[in-house]
Amino acid sequence: MATPHPRRPRRAPRPRSVPRGSTPQVVLAATEALLLEGGVDAVSIRRVSSRCGYSAPTIYHHFGDKTGLIDAVLERRFRRMLEMMRAIPRGDDAAAYLREMAVVFLRFALANPDHYRLLATVRPDEREGAVPSAEAARSLVKEALGDLLREGTLATPDLEGAFLVLWSMVHGLISLHLLSGEKAIADDLVELALDTVERGLLRRTPK
Repeated sequence: MATPHPRRPRRAPRPRSVPRGSTPQVVLAATEALLLEGGVDAVSIRRVSSRCGYSAPTIYHHFGDKTGLIDAVLERRFRRMLEMMRAIPRGDDAAAYLREMAVVFLRFALANPDHYRLLATVRPDEREGAVPSAEAARSLVKEALGDLLREGTLATPDLEGAFLVLWSMVHGLISLHLLSGEKAIADDLVELALDTVERGLLRRTPK
């Protein structure tokens, strides 16, 4: 009778191949690619998992759910904008500083229209402060308006109202660009809009 050969231990299944790089960054890159290809409706945890190679439980572990995943994509992109705004020299001219921040935000949004659409779209499950860089940029603008108020050159004591006026102009220009397709907003129009807001919000001489 032949001696039975001992059974060889079964090999553990090979893990699914994943790209090199830290897990969150690889997942965010896959999510961003899907967003740019088909918008928010093209993003699902299953599709992101298939695109990046990481399992759905891993993605849930890092980002919670689809909304958290999209917010993380926006944060990664708008962090660059915040860095650009923070790099603007503050100087002694609060009005010029405020104007330059508006231009930086405007140009960044025009260069990243898909991300801006997501940032500006109110979702039913929107979470306050979900994109910290965007909130920090908003705070920088309000600080500059506060400087104008303290020096007596802001035409209204209503800081929130002044911010909304400025925001309405910037958002309006961006929306005009998005509606016009590939046609770029002329620099002259940007300057005219900023001049108009300044004339309404700022006094020529401190009060």
